[in-house]
Amino acid sequence: MNLIAFEPHFWELYQEDIHYYLSIAVDMSSVVSCWDLVLTNDEIQAYEHHGRTGIDELAKSIIASAYIGDFSSMESRLAKPYERNAMQATFKAWQNSQKIP
Repeated sequence: MNLIAFEPHFWELYQEDIHYYLSIAVDMSSVVSCWDLVLTNDEIQAYEHHGRTGIDELAKSIIASAYIGDFSSMESRLAKPYERNAMQATFKAWQNSQKIP
């Protein structure tokens, strides 16, 4: 698993082989919830063609749905526990590599 792009405090994009995963923070004023999602083929193609812009648009769309109480687009594609663990381990390794000795 590799961290391939991120927007601090908003989203992180991971890739493992042909699979892409988006970790997104949804700020609902009093609570921030984090969701680890599996991207669809269309979303992967949007990223490959538009780069970060494609992911930014996807993240904003997901958050807009959450603000109106529709979590179905997130709930239907949650990453499996082993995928979430791999994402978290990758982020921690990346975070540790950014520290200046």
